[in-house]
Amino acid sequence: MIALAFRELRHRGSQHTSSLLVAVITSVFATMVIELETVLSVQSVGGQFVSHGFVRALLGILSVLFLFVAIFVACIVTANTFGIIMTGRAKHIALLRLLGATSRSLRGSIAIEGVVVGFVGSAAGLILGLLIIAGTYQALVDNGTFVPVPVNLGTPLLVTPVIVGILSTAGSAWFGSRKLLSASPLEAAGHAQEPSVATLRSIGARNRVAVIVMFFGGLGMLLVGVVIGLRSPLGVLIAAPGGGLSFLGFVLGANLFIPPILKRVGALTGPGVSSALASANALRYPARASRSTIGLIIGVTLVTMFTVAGQSFVAQTTPVANNAGAAAGSDKTFLHLTMGVLDVLIGFSLVIAAIGLVNSLSLSVLQRRREIGLLRALGFTRSQVRRMVLAESVQLTIVGGGVGLVLGVIYGWAGVLAAIASDGHIGGFFWPTIPAWIIGSIIAGALVIAIVASVLPARRATRIAPVRALAAD
Repeated sequence: MIALAFRELRHRGSQHTSSLLVAVITSVFATMVIELETVLSVQSVGGQFVSHGFVRALLGILSVLFLFVAIFVACIVTANTFGIIMTGRAKHIALLRLLGATSRSLRGSIAIEGVVVGFVGSAAGLILGLLIIAGTYQALVDNGTFVPVPVNLGTPLLVTPVIVGILSTAGSAWFGSRKLLSASPLEAAGHAQEPSVATLRSIGARNRVAVIVMFFGGLGMLLVGVVIGLRSPLGVLIAAPGGGLSFLGFVLGANLFIPPILKRVGALTGPGVSSALASANALRYPARASRSTIGLIIGVTLVTMFTVAGQSFVAQTTPVANNAGAAAGSDKTFLHLTMGVLDVLIGFSLVIAAIGLVNSLSLSVLQRRREIGLLRALGFTRSQVRRMVLAESVQLTIVGGGVGLVLGVIYGWAGVLAAIASDGHIGGFFWPTIPAWIIGSIIAGALVIAIVASVLPARRATRIAPVRALAAD
């Protein structure tokens, strides 16, 4: 297994570029989260920048949450990346199976490839993350935002990004290879295909019911928590798990929720043939489309949720802070700074999700070589192929950004309502504060992601020669 893994890495190392990049970004993210907690703790204690312990406790909870989110998104993207790799190796794998290689040994070699990629990427990300946090800390000290308190960045927790990177990449490699490597040699000779709509509908009615119960049951708990939160801060203890349960239900039931939305969004990209084909491609294999957008939905939801919650909190507490003296004003300044830093950290999840979208579109192009070759043979031009891939990317990105924005506003507003509405200084129910810049940023970011995500797949699609594509197995 080890010899096979290193031989594949030596000859096909370029296939792991996306996985390596995801491992680097995830490790940078984890390193910055760990060091952010260290830096803020030093500032709050040594610099006496924060007067209340709840801010530090909040930062600790958010840091752990963000780390899990980054790992979750990275695992989705990496598993999808290895699915692309397995598709490209289909014939090679079939030959190895015919020569006597077992599915277990082949999956073991893939997992070893994941270990190597995870270690290299995580180690590089650790170094890069330390350089970024050290430079940022010094810049904040120089401009007077932070007081010049010495900070030791060499914490034992820094081994965590490397271990997490190795385990998540190896586990995602094992999971991503399960479908093709568990097939027979003859089945492996063909290209892996995503389940169609009909296939998904025939899978587990009980699973669908469970997902729907989780989603709507969680929303019910969220509503109950908000109602209780209008009278008591204990409502957040019901609203928080309710929101988490409903979001988990949405993620697990993405194959149920996302295709109907995609169907309606498909009309927004125009009535042309390229747009119609793009919409059909996204709907033909809903599992792939759902997996492409779920990373974006997670990232956008969290960015929007914490922005809306933070801005709503600041808007409701600013009048109170203005009448409470310098200590409360210092906490308000610190909270503004913290929200800005956390928004930057969450942006890492969006970058990882964008890489996942590129991977999914690449897989889609790879699996549709014969289809694209037939279109080219029937007169489809290179520009029409590019427009088709771009339209598919735009549709997926609109769904990811739009759904994430709606969910983020709901969760952020409900969370801050349940937490502070019962305070006598707040005065009960209030509407959310939704800054215009968050909507503008999501729209602009979605357009950039859609265009960037379509470049490489479109280039690959236009390079497909019609005759060779039609002759492909």
